[in-house]
Amino acid sequence: MRGSMAKRGLNIYKRKDGRWEGRVRRTTFQGGERKYRSVYGHSYREVREKMAALAAEQKDTRSCPLSVGELMAVWLRDKRLDWKESTYACYKQLTERHIAGSIAELRAESFDNLSFHSWLMGICRKDDGSKISAAYFNCISAIVRQAFSYVAETYQYTLPSLSAKQRKEEPERTELPSDKDIGKLLRYLYANTEDSTCLGILLAYYTGIRIGELCALTWGDIDFEEGVLKISKNMQRIKEFGQEGMGTSIKIQAPKTATSLRRIPIPDTLFSLLKENRQPPAHYLIAGRQHAFAETRTVQYRFASILKKCGIAHFKFHMLRHYFASLCIRRGFDVKSLSEILGHSNVQITLNLYVHSTMQQKRVLMNKVFDTGAA
Repeated sequence: MRGSMAKRGLNIYKRKDGRWEGRVRRTTFQGGERKYRSVYGHSYREVREKMAALAAEQKDTRSCPLSVGELMAVWLRDKRLDWKESTYACYKQLTERHIAGSIAELRAESFDNLSFHSWLMGICRKDDGSKISAAYFNCISAIVRQAFSYVAETYQYTLPSLSAKQRKEEPERTELPSDKDIGKLLRYLYANTEDSTCLGILLAYYTGIRIGELCALTWGDIDFEEGVLKISKNMQRIKEFGQEGMGTSIKIQAPKTATSLRRIPIPDTLFSLLKENRQPPAHYLIAGRQHAFAETRTVQYRFASILKKCGIAHFKFHMLRHYFASLCIRRGFDVKSLSEILGHSNVQITLNLYVHSTMQQKRVLMNKVFDTGAA
């Protein structure tokens, strides 16, 4: 075991026993081996020379012995602890779905750009002939490039440098629920605030939070002194990969990005309702029937049921976030503040994704332009 040491050069240390130790990253991979090899000497110079010799020796054996499937497995294994569980599950699933059985057995060092792009074109379409989405396609392309780049740099293998292959497509047109339908929904929710689901939906309407953030909320996340909502958790159902096959489980973890960690002022109207229905800090804001919490798909099901009771055409729960953002802009909210409340990394994301003009707003603007009385 290495003792206390004084660092004098890159990966060269003075040990407690008086010797110097240098660590050189391995360039070949064997299942259980460590990523570094250590060399020792009685002086800094001796260790540095040994490290240089070892590095030169390793450069002579840089041919990559891995198949594409093995390379992806090395990347997933090495990077797993750097990722959130949901990220690992996503990458693992994509790898097993699109690489295992197709290009998995190909030699990684022979998988050049032509092979890469031909393979990508082959997975563009689903079995029914429809195209996979551009975002899904670009994600697959990106993770393969990341894996090749990581393994080449980490293990100093000679591997092809895969170039980006991306698809672009027009974003889907988002139709906001009408102000009339939102009015119906709000009347129902206000009439049933003793139901924790209704109270939770009101909170989402007034703050624009995501459904995963809402389901992860406990009453302790509400600062009743300052009237502020603290967003620090996100709930997801993610895939798990174990010896008994693939399953799913509920995970509560940090939000998707650092900017998603935020504090949102609670409007006075909603704050009074929260105080009236206040529960112990450890209780979840939306209660479950079988568990202490209600998971996202349960809340989506309850939301759909409420829309049906109100006689409102179905729309996704996430549309409340769109409506919140657009309503804020319509009523004079500055985009920077709105972006921070939504937890976006920049205002352009807010403008591109969540700010929509309604048909009513367009009609008002058109009438302003073509008002004959003003001519």
